[in-house]
Amino acid sequence: MPFRSGSLSVRRFVIQTELPESFQRTATMALRRYQFQPINADRGEKESFGWVDPRRILADEIVWEDLRDTNLVFLAVRRDRKSFSKVIFQARREELHRRTKREKGLERLTRQHRLALDEQLTIEMLREVTPVSAFTELVWDLNTGDVHIGATGAALCERIMDLFASTFDARLSPRFPALLGYDFMAAQGLEENFHKANAAAETT
Repeated sequence: MPFRSGSLSVRRFVIQTELPESFQRTATMALRRYQFQPINADRGEKESFGWVDPRRILADEIVWEDLRDTNLVFLAVRRDRKSFSKVIFQARREELHRRTKREKGLERLTRQHRLALDEQLTIEMLREVTPVSAFTELVWDLNTGDVHIGATGAALCERIMDLFASTFDARLSPRFPALLGYDFMAAQGLEENFHKANAAAETT
C-alpha cells in the first residue's frame, strides 16, 4: 500500500471540530456503520464505497484499535465499481425483447414489460462482471488533528471528506501550503519579520 511503500502525493487536511470524549469508545461502531460492503448485483448496484483496514483489506469487520499506532490512525477507503459495454447491453436487450415477444406471441411489449426486462438484463450482466477495486489511504494524527489523504483528485478527496464527516461527525478543512508556512513562522516567532518583509516589498 502507498503509505508503506515509499513516497506519494497527498492532500493535507485538519479536523475543524473538537471530538467528543466518548469518541474512542464509539469509533469502532461508527466505522462499521460505513464499512465497505461488496456490490450487490441483485439490487442493481454498480458501486460500493467505504472504510477498510489497510493492513487487512479483506477483513469482515473493522476494529478501531487495530488501526491505531500510538497517536497515528491508519485508515483506507475502498471503492469498487462494475461496468459493462453499452453496445453489448443494447444488443442483448434487443435480442431479449425479440425472444420474449416470440415466446409470448406478442407483437409489442408494454413499457412496464420492457423496463422489467431491462432491469433483469442489467442484474444479469452485473453478475457477470468482476468489479474494479481502488484503494485510498489516510493517516490521521490524533494529537494535531492533521489528516493526510493519499489522493490529489478534488472529487475523490471531497467524497472522502464527506465519508469522514458522516462517520466521525467531524469536518475536515484543507491545509493549504500557505497556511502551513504561516503556522511554521508563528511557531518560530517570525511573523513580525514576515510582515516587515512584505511591507518593504510593497514600497519598492
